[in-house]
Amino acid sequence: MLKKYLLLPVVIGVLTGLFAVLFVYALELLTHYVLELIVGYLQLLPAGEGVRENFTFYPERPYLLPLTVAAGGLLSGLLTYFLSPESAGVGTDAAIKAYHNKDRLSIKSSIVKLITSAITIGTGGTSGREGPIALIGAGVGSTVGEIFRLDQKERRTALAVGLGAGIAAIFKAPLAGAIISAEVFFKRDFEIEAMIPGFVASVTSYSVFGMFFGFQPIFSAEIPKLVNVQPLSLLAYAGLGLVCAFVVRIFTFIFFKVKEEFDKPRLPPYVKPAVGGFLAGLVGAFVPIAIGNGYGWLQLIMDGKLQDLSFIILGAIAVMFGVSFTLGSGGSGGVFGPSVMIGGLVGAAYSIAINQYYSLSLHVPSFTIVGMVSLFAGAAKAPLSTLILIAEMTGGYELLVPAMVSVFISYFLSGKRSIFPSQVDTRLDSPAHMDEWGLFILEKLKVRDYMKEPVTVRPYDSVEEAYRLMMDRMIGGLPVVNGGKLVGIVTKSDIMAVSPHEREKVRVHEVMSTNLVVVTPDNTLADVFRLMTAKGIGRLPVVDKKGSRKLVGIIARADIGRAIREFSS
Repeated sequence: MLKKYLLLPVVIGVLTGLFAVLFVYALELLTHYVLELIVGYLQLLPAGEGVRENFTFYPERPYLLPLTVAAGGLLSGLLTYFLSPESAGVGTDAAIKAYHNKDRLSIKSSIVKLITSAITIGTGGTSGREGPIALIGAGVGSTVGEIFRLDQKERRTALAVGLGAGIAAIFKAPLAGAIISAEVFFKRDFEIEAMIPGFVASVTSYSVFGMFFGFQPIFSAEIPKLVNVQPLSLLAYAGLGLVCAFVVRIFTFIFFKVKEEFDKPRLPPYVKPAVGGFLAGLVGAFVPIAIGNGYGWLQLIMDGKLQDLSFIILGAIAVMFGVSFTLGSGGSGGVFGPSVMIGGLVGAAYSIAINQYYSLSLHVPSFTIVGMVSLFAGAAKAPLSTLILIAEMTGGYELLVPAMVSVFISYFLSGKRSIFPSQVDTRLDSPAHMDEWGLFILEKLKVRDYMKEPVTVRPYDSVEEAYRLMMDRMIGGLPVVNGGKLVGIVTKSDIMAVSPHEREKVRVHEVMSTNLVVVTPDNTLADVFRLMTAKGIGRLPVVDKKGSRKLVGIIARADIGRAIREFSS
């Protein structure tokens, strides 16, 4: 017990805190030599990172920014492609995926993520520091678990604890970091075993990081007591929750649409971050809020020194596109920070607009802070840890009640889609937890009771038709049927191998797989689960009987999770 709840969390916390220190030093070094000396841009800083009086509002040489971000993207892409492919893109999502799929993250992946993310942000890419350090911490936890020869379940917990410890250090929020280590993996559930060791590791990493960079909150704002809990104020915060929910839907649409375009095999994987970086640099050259992590702009708003409504709204839009180009192209970084940025800008714009057009006196810094956590809660489906973040960001609890109103409205109305696509709804839907529920439940349940009506294509349909059908139904594969008989399977990866301008000409039968794995209505869900696990697939066609090719249904991994929930309730 002492090893599980004290020794291992302390080791993970110390190592993660040190990695966070190295990451920030590397980031500051690159920012100085690239953004400051080459581009001529002195970033604004939030109060907790030091006040800079001589910042530049616009870069002196903005025309160089697209080139520096593109160069950073290319270097980051090369390092990721050849050294650590698992560290590409959004750091937090990579850690979540590793958690659910029982993948191992190495110290090598942590080091590569540290370097590539520092390059991406330090050259001006729109990205956050929290995502990279989350993956770095997860890699530390996974490696510590291997060194101490923990079993699979304990290694998974160590990974979660490391993720939270990273967030705790870089955001100077130990309590929120501990809770996010249990919350971020699911949309509607908790990894409860990670909570206690998560507290120890997060406090430890926060203490190590604070020894180098101080313990003050990142942002400083004078929050008036009681004014934010008046009935009319709470109504205004409810309105902010609605606005944030709407913006979350727009943000996730843009982000995944851009990612979908970059996922098409037009260029080598290591070149794509350079293209995305160039586009993000163009955005930042015109709207400097989208350069780097941009927290200093939020501090400027909280200090009352930035009230330009048009500029703030333009900044929110620019950050959406900047982070989509930077990370959607495969660049290294995190979406946590940009989500917080967009939320803060939305909260500021919302309160300034109401004050201007309705002659009210809403407290802009309060709405800026609540906007930060409300949008992130909706985008990441992590409402509880973001509520705690309110107190740790401001050093008090004055905004807790209005944040509760806004956060939960944003969370419930922002839709099911998360900015972290590897999240699952509950532990019942996680492959990592399937063994804990026991196959004995699945042995009792038949495919016939849980299979669904199949969505199919024909062999001579165009690949473009199949692709549109997959996108409309949000599915990754389609059975190919000819005359009522199953003749193949076509997946999204099969289609992505075809050039977009050739998809109208190419037929499904030219790219489909004929190596079929099928089940029958009389098979148990345990049979389905074993086949899915062994073959690494998420859905299976159902034929009417063994040896037949008459398609009668489709069974997916989500149907297994639904079956267990229904059986257990």
